[in-house]
Order: sequence, then C-alpha cells, then structure tokens
Amino acid sequence: MKTSPLFYLPFICLLSFFIVPQPGINSKPVITSGSELSDIQGTKFATGLRDWNNKPVDSLVMDVFYPTGATSDKKYPTLVFCYGGGFTGGSRTVVTAICDMMADKGFIVVAPDYRTGYDKVDRPPCANTSPTRSYAIYRAVQDINACFRFIYANASQYNIDTANMFIGGSSGGADLAMETAYISDSTVQSPGDKYNDSYQLLGSLNTSGNSLPNTYKLKGIMCLWGALRDDKLIDTNYRAYPSIICYGSNDDSMPDSMGHLDNCPNYDILYARTGIYARMQNQRRACVYYELANGNHSAYDDEFCVEQASCFFKAIMEGRTYSGIYTNYNPSCR
Repeated sequence: MKTSPLFYLPFICLLSFFIVPQPGINSKPVITSGSELSDIQGTKFATGLRDWNNKPVDSLVMDVFYPTGATSDKKYPTLVFCYGGGFTGGSRTVVTAICDMMADKGFIVVAPDYRTGYDKVDRPPCANTSPTRSYAIYRAVQDINACFRFIYANASQYNIDTANMFIGGSSGGADLAMETAYISDSTVQSPGDKYNDSYQLLGSLNTSGNSLPNTYKLKGIMCLWGALRDDKLIDTNYRAYPSIICYGSNDDSMPDSMGHLDNCPNYDILYARTGIYARMQNQRRACVYYELANGNHSAYDDEFCVEQASCFFKAIMEGRTYSGIYTNYNPSCR
C-alpha cells in the first residue's frame, strides 16, 4: 500500500525546527545581541615609573565606566577624564560620580591615576617658585598619554570607538587635559619652551609607562575651570580641538584671559576663560564658553556640565559643531 505524501507532512514540519540554516548566497546570518558590558576597576596601563622623589612606582591603573545597557557588539565614543588636585595629590576615585553621569549619556569613560607631587611651598603667598611643578605636570601628561596609548591599542577589548576619543578634567585635571591635548615632543624640544627642562630630565612624552604606539587622535576637550600655558598652541596648522570650557566669575586662581596663576607675578603665564575662547574663534574652531556669575573655582555642578558636554561632543561626532558664550545655567545644547 502506498503512503500518501500528506502522511509525512507533520514529520517534515517537526524536523524543520531542528535544522540550522547554513549561510549561503540566499540566506541571512542569525544576528544575536552581544553580552552586556560591566564597569572595570583597577586595570593596569603603565609600569616601570618613578615619582617626583625618584622612588619606584610599580604601576598606574584606571577605571572604566560603561553606558547602562552597553553591549559587546557595539563600539562607543570614549572620554578620558582627569581628576584635579593641583598636581600635589588626588585619586581617580574622586571623579567616579561625574564619570558615571557621563557614561549614562552614552560614553565609555576612563578615569586614570597619574603621578603627582612636587616641592610645593604655600607660605608666604606666591612663594612657590620651584620648577618642580612643571615637572609634575609633565609627568602627568606622560601618564595620560600612556593611558590613551593603552586604550587605543586595546580598543576592541574595551569596545572603544577610536574615531571618537575625547579628553576632559576638572581644576588641575582640566589643566592636564589641555596640556595633554596640545603639547608634544616637537613643541617641548623647542629652545625656550616652558617644558624643555622637563623633556631633558624626564624624556619623551610618548614612551613613558608603556611602549605601545602613539597613534591615537582626539576629537574634543571638556575643560572645567582649567588653563593652558600657551594659547598659540591652538593652531589649525598644528592642533585645534573643539572645546567646552566652564568657569566661575569669582575664581581668583584663573586669569580673565591671560595672566599669572593665583595672581602671583612670579608664577607662569596662563591662558583661560576668554583667552581660550578668543583663540578658538580666531582659529575658527567650535568652542562653548560658560561663566557662572559669582561662582568660585568649582563653578558648576557635575550634572549640568555633563549635560552640556555630552551634547557638545555628540554634535562634534555628527559634524554640526557650534560655539557661543553662555552665562549661569542657560543650556547650550543644540
């Protein structure tokens, strides 16, 4: 007796559930979402260092903060955020809150430690004339460069979008962000450069801590009440990064445009506030400048800074940069 083809139909349907389609010209691969990424603490990025007292530093570490719901099948723009402390001390742990907030805006945020310390003299006022502060800043730039080299070389492991890497910081960390962005071996080797002695003493900016390639590029800067030592470094023929900068009007440590740190005539000249903004406009680079009326050194709260900076950075990534001067808590986001 012949069996009707309809007899086999239920078995054919059942079997189809267990057959895995093979990729082919007319088939599409099965796409599955990646695993969720978790924050990482204490990753070593630099070794074999010495501190300002020439004592060995075993290693420097960093924390990595991921956006909520970030997955391993995607790449994310990345911000390296530097803590403040006047280059005398501090720790990456003090910026955990602002790093978490920035991560919630869709950025991977890296908080690195860096070497601090120098012969600081506080009394009497303006007595701190030791050149070791410049050495401290230079060491810190070496360390942040080492951090960038590390995360760039391991971008796939950390899900970093290397085309969209930013730097930021608050107070001394903002100084560090600006100096890292703008000084290089070529500038510090110039006779008379403010860091030439540091270069002679401490070596290259690009080889300390690890020997990874120095190929990373920055997309923008978040400068919270910080300064730059030479505004002429902001030059489209060299480097000119879109920046968002924030200050308090009553911050006596920062010049209104160009002036001495802490208003001490024997200290280095710094460029801040309108000095940076004017130079950025001169070089036709996007810059958002905030000033809080009656605000002191740490002028704005973290939440407001994160809201404006994340919006500014996203506009940079989308190729629609903007500039302007804003006061108090007026939003600049476009």
